[in-house]
Amino acid sequence: MSVVFASPPPGHVGDHYRAVGNLLPAGLTVYYGGVPSIPTYPYVVLWGDLGTEVSGDDNGDSLGDRVAGLSLRIRATTVAANWESLTITVTRVRAALNRVTPYVPSWKPSRLKQSVLMDAQPDTDVTIPGTKNHPYYAVDEYAMVSEKTA
Repeated sequence: MSVVFASPPPGHVGDHYRAVGNLLPAGLTVYYGGVPSIPTYPYVVLWGDLGTEVSGDDNGDSLGDRVAGLSLRIRATTVAANWESLTITVTRVRAALNRVTPYVPSWKPSRLKQSVLMDAQPDTDVTIPGTKNHPYYAVDEYAMVSEKTA
């Protein structure tokens, strides 16, 4: 994995985004939150919600109101220069993430659960520099719940 644009959000939310990014196949460019004006194809953009924190025990009781858990929906937009490359890259990304448990220090995340948000399609708003071709993209969402362990 190579990260060349932006960073995950700070704190424990960012730790979870980084952990998911670390699961992606070597050699695949990973961006967080956006892409540069001239990206390297194929790539994955990790983005999504910033989590919902929960505190307390099973009854919601916590005198200190400390964070006890985090619910996240991380989206992965996979982009490639053409249909064939997108098909190969999406297959690799899903194999690396779906039903896999990321490692986050001091947290116990659940397995990532994939759902399709947007089927593969050309991005007609973008033209690959030096060509008349449009890249193809697909969007998946990976839901997880993570419990604080320390």
